[in-house]
Amino acid sequence: MIRPPATLILAAVMLLGLVVGGPAHAAPPDDAENNEDTGLPLLREAAVAARTRGYTGTQYVTTWGRSGSFSSVLEVRNVPGRGLTVHAQPSNLTERVDPGTPAGSMSAPSEVMLEVLARNYRVVVAGRDQVCGRPARLVHALRADGTVAARYWLDEAGGPVLRRELLDGHGRIVHAGAFVDLTLDPARRVVGPALTVGGFDLAETSRLSARGWRFPDALPGRLELFAAHAAPTGYLYLGYSDGLSVVSVFIQPGVLDEERLRGWHPQQRNGHTIWMRNSAEQETIWASGGHVYTVFADAPADLVDAAVAALPHESAPGLWTRLGRGAHRLLSWVNPFG
Repeated sequence: MIRPPATLILAAVMLLGLVVGGPAHAAPPDDAENNEDTGLPLLREAAVAARTRGYTGTQYVTTWGRSGSFSSVLEVRNVPGRGLTVHAQPSNLTERVDPGTPAGSMSAPSEVMLEVLARNYRVVVAGRDQVCGRPARLVHALRADGTVAARYWLDEAGGPVLRRELLDGHGRIVHAGAFVDLTLDPARRVVGPALTVGGFDLAETSRLSARGWRFPDALPGRLELFAAHAAPTGYLYLGYSDGLSVVSVFIQPGVLDEERLRGWHPQQRNGHTIWMRNSAEQETIWASGGHVYTVFADAPADLVDAAVAALPHESAPGLWTRLGRGAHRLLSWVNPFG
């Protein structure tokens, strides 16, 4: 197993405020700016930069849940036109991700996610700060009651989101990710629209419905469907977001082999058994109606619980019909039992 240097972990822990137990200090917000939704254009610019500008860096990600915290170190490399490659430690896995996944949503939220964010929250400029030695603009996403739901630190030199924190209704940080170091490639002129990556093709839902697929267009917590497709191998992918968090749902026909779920822990929820594994993506697996459901999320634990509870939990097929016949396995990184 590859382990990050101790100095890197210490720097990341201090960066995320874990040593002092609170957020980093930032310059006081401008009251005039705070009265309007001024932060969304800045966040959109950072998302564009995260797709159109090359960069290399190290991110430290921590999720706090009911069973404690889980942290991972991500070595990331973005190549415009090719996408974002992430090497995760301690899992030692390398994968290419897009903005429609928890791994990609920190640095490059998709335009669809930003649209959902604008519907659910007020996004305001809240001051200036520094992350990994780089000047940053601090942006807050506010709930209707004025409480802070998320904080973003945006690189003032035209780079991606440097740091992101998600907070629950009690003001506690439940998910945090930040660059420990970042190297930007020289800026290049962007030709054509830059925000089509990760966009939601509404026609796809019609095609899926015509094939007999049935799925909700929303989950509790104002989670809206922003991505849906059926893979050639037979499983269904659904992506939901409130603009801040991503809940990814994978469904495939079959029976869950519980004996192969090493490292997973069973829990009883309303008379049904679900399996959970501590990770930065809050993994949950269960069987229902002849299908296996796998959920990955970077959302607060209560939001994940509500989303999981709203999905099918039954002993025989019936609620969602024809969920991709003939599939035998998901991608290896989302299916430890296939």
